Order: sequence, then structure tokens, then C-alpha cells
Amino acid sequence: MHLPSTKTLQAFLATAEYLNFTRAADALNLTQGAISRQIQSLEELLGVKLFYRHARGLSLTQQGLKFVPHAEDILRRLRMAIDDVSSTPSSIKLNAPSCVTSWLLPRLMAFQEAHPEIDVALTSTIKHHPEPDFDRYDAVILYGKATKMPNLVSQLLFEERLTPICRPELLAEGQETLSLEQLTKMTWLHANSEQSDWKLWLAHHGQRGLSSRSNQHFSTLDQAMNAAQQGFGIAVGDVTLAAQDLAMHRLVSPFSDAVPSGYNYSILFPKQSDNPMLDLLQNWLVDGYHATLS
Repeated sequence: MHLPSTKTLQAFLATAEYLNFTRAADALNLTQGAISRQIQSLEELLGVKLFYRHARGLSLTQQGLKFVPHAEDILRRLRMAIDDVSSTPSSIKLNAPSCVTSWLLPRLMAFQEAHPEIDVALTSTIKHHPEPDFDRYDAVILYGKATKMPNLVSQLLFEERLTPICRPELLAEGQETLSLEQLTKMTWLHANSEQSDWKLWLAHHGQRGLSSRSNQHFSTLDQAMNAAQQGFGIAVGDVTLAAQDLAMHRLVSPFSDAVPSGYNYSILFPKQSDNPMLDLLQNWLVDGYHATLS
């Protein structure tokens, strides 16, 4: 059986909407004669009248009324099929805590350089424990304990390991380590009012009762670390996040060990995602970036 063209179906729907050949022709940028011929051809193909012709315009027949939703559905399904096979996502909307930016940005810049056809749009949040929002973002980086989540791909990026970190100028000239007594004389920078990072590190060293004469509290880890970078005191920070500053000696860690907090940073995205770029980005963040440095 011969099938009507999409142009014929579009002409029919425009005519059904305006009930006027001239207005339908204007809407489709065609001539009135072309629209009229398309409708006549469709009626001959179907073997029914779709419109009543009146002196002042048109009206749909019963068969015409029945055919409208079918024609709309055909065109809608065709558009969906074309989109499904022809459009490949070329962008990734990524959400991450602001404290991970120093670790993440060099890797994203290297990823973009290696894959210039993919645009990664990064949105940061000051919340350390944000709720994953996959309506707005394709992928999220979360801080927390390792857990399996149904319907989500979850890939560990790195585990949090904490140690006191400060500007090298806060140590005496030639000094690389601190004693606990010297530590108590410094201003302690806290990422929260509960002082949880300092308590964890002190408990690991059996020094739960140790305290500083001076304390400064902040609402996020990156605020506390920014204060440490400016020489305002000493913060307990993550060695992975501070790795670049430590390597360039902008910051120092005056104690030899880092304490695992039991928390980590992971990238998550839905298993049923139709964005094939997500696996590529995940693999890059895990080990692709390191391969470019070797």
C-alpha cells in the first residue's frame, strides 16, 4: 500500500488546525494550490473525504476528525525515532562539591583537551553532602561512605585521608615537623562547628583531650583550607585534595601520617543513562588522567 509523505501529513494537520487553505499554506510557506493538491491526494489515497468544502471555509468530516490524532502520532513517533538514532549527546552536566574543585579541574581540563568534541559543564555546590539531582545533572560527585545504590553506577575516585596542613612559613626556619606541644600554640582552623576532622585526627593519635588556645570555625572544608593557604592557621585537610599545593610546597603537612576518615569521593550517574560520554568521563577521572602524566 502506498503511504502518504510527511509533507502530506503536515499539510493535512495544518489545514485541520486552520480550516482554511490559505492560512495553512502561509503556515507551511507553501501556495494555496499546493496545499489543496496535498489534501486531494490524501483523500484519494484513503478513499474518504477529510474535509467539507464550504463557501466560507472548511470543516472536518467524521473521518477527518478520526485521522487527526493518527497523523499527529505518526509525525511524533517519526521525530522521536530520528532523535533516537541521530542525536548523540555532546555535553555532560556535572555537579560536584566545591571542596573537590582543586582535584577535579586539572582532570576536566585534560579531558576537554583530549576530547574537544565533549563539553563538560561543571556546577559546584558548597554542600559537602548534596542530594544527587539527576533531573538537572547527568552525573554527580558525592562525598560519603561507600554504598551500593540501585539503578546507579558508582565509581570510587579516591578515599579521604586527613592530616594537619599549613603554610610552611608557620614553621620555624628549617623545621619540617611539629610536636604536639607546638601544635597547641597554633590557631586551629575547623571545617565545621563540631570540629569533627580535628577530633578524628586527635583520636587516631590517642590525644582526645588535646586542644588549641585559638580556634577559627568555617562552614565548609574549602573555606578552612583557603584560610590555611593564606597562613591564618593550621587545618586538617585531605592529602589528595591538597596534593598539588603540597607538591609545590605552598602547603606542608608537618605530621608523617594521614588518617583515613572512612569517607570517600565517588562519581555517580544512572545506569539507564542515554549519554554514552559518561563512561568515558568516569574512566578518565579514575585512570585516564594519570596515563597522560606518565
